[in-house]
Amino acid sequence: MAAKKTVKKTAKKSVKKAVKLWTKPELSTLKKEYPNSDTQKLAKKLNRSLEAVRFQAKKHGLKKTKSYMQSLYKAASKPAAKKATTKKVSKRKR
Repeated sequence: MAAKKTVKKTAKKSVKKAVKLWTKPELSTLKKEYPNSDTQKLAKKLNRSLEAVRFQAKKHGLKKTKSYMQSLYKAASKPAAKKATTKKVSKRKR
């Protein structure tokens, strides 16, 4: 008799992350601070991912203020402070 091979089929388990719902205080903070603050810092403050903060901001029609965007542009436009590097020149006697 031929031995039958049994093949175990393993079902792929889809790993789903639990969706963390936004609370009213979190949304209130988002609405107050998003227009005039760094999104990454706000995400850390709210203990949310950067993508989650951006998504909620877009969902609620929030945008950065013109003055905030101008301040970012001005900061990026400034030339980087050059470090004064001085080489020590040793004078040798011949």
